[in-house]
Amino acid sequence: MIVHAQQTNLIPVEAPVNIALSAPSLPAPNIQSTSAEQPEEPTGAVAFAPTWVTSSDSSGNIRQDITVENDYAVGDRVRLGLLYGQSFIYDGQASIGNESIRDAGITGRWRPNERLKLDGMFGVSQLGSTSNGEGQTVSKAFIPITNMHGSYTSAEESTRIDLGFKRSIFNLSPELVANRVVRNDFVIHPQIGLQSGWRFRELAEIGPVTSAEGNNYRYNSEFTVARKLAKNSELYSTFTTLHYARASNAGYFSPTMVHNLEGGWSTDVDRKSFALSLDCGLGAGHAKEHGETFGSWGLSAHTQTDLTWKIRPGRNVHATYEFYYDQSAPPLESTQAGAWHMSILTVSFRWSSD
Repeated sequence: MIVHAQQTNLIPVEAPVNIALSAPSLPAPNIQSTSAEQPEEPTGAVAFAPTWVTSSDSSGNIRQDITVENDYAVGDRVRLGLLYGQSFIYDGQASIGNESIRDAGITGRWRPNERLKLDGMFGVSQLGSTSNGEGQTVSKAFIPITNMHGSYTSAEESTRIDLGFKRSIFNLSPELVANRVVRNDFVIHPQIGLQSGWRFRELAEIGPVTSAEGNNYRYNSEFTVARKLAKNSELYSTFTTLHYARASNAGYFSPTMVHNLEGGWSTDVDRKSFALSLDCGLGAGHAKEHGETFGSWGLSAHTQTDLTWKIRPGRNVHATYEFYYDQSAPPLESTQAGAWHMSILTVSFRWSSD
């Protein structure tokens, strides 16, 4: 599944890294956060942020994540914090046992100046003993995880480049967790905006996918051309290429090549008490599995809504709903006929002391 979500602002002033430890591990979107998505930069001595995420897909997988982050100002431009997370991954069709993940980590933010932003998390995920799809016992594991992100924005805010590295559990299904599938992604994401209203974005991800069966290698590229329609809206078109070095039986779809072309529209409404972002896209893609030819083209679509309620400076509630649909290249290996789809709901609250 190639997941797209587009921004409406040219280059957002601030888009801190999402350091949730049990992230869905879908391909990263080809944008940074819109004004409705991005949390307000904490300025108080102490900040507290609980987050709840739930997702379900057409294969019967259900995921519940609860994450709590607490960070402190240790200087004018530096914050350090702690993060704890608990995830539950269920198989609604009861073909494999349920799984749980516990996460703990140290977070940090550094703002050397207004144009350079650095965020990071180092932690560990604890996975309990379980059995895989073949009935083999899998022992308890402690897996290092991290999420490093840096961004630089030009003085005129027309150009931005993001660099990062993320290592996380691929936790979309109990089978993936039981097989100890871990995504490792090096990310480069340049963005250029022209005065004429044209915008260009590229997202490149490359890195190994490790599991109990051995290592695989993944490459994903998303190139976007966008045209500004109004102050906070745009039309865009994204072409995506996805490649895995070899086929895998660990539970994720691993074709040798996927091509996807999608067009969409997005808009952003920012008011004193709330911010709202809407994004929707429709396209088509086809996949080529190892040793085979390209399959038929299938429909792909997505929609995303972000709403932030600004209670007062430093305190807000944020909710996001996402829906993804794909007929040709879902992220999970499935024996079911028909299209794959998934819904994700995220609710978070951020409280920062005065």
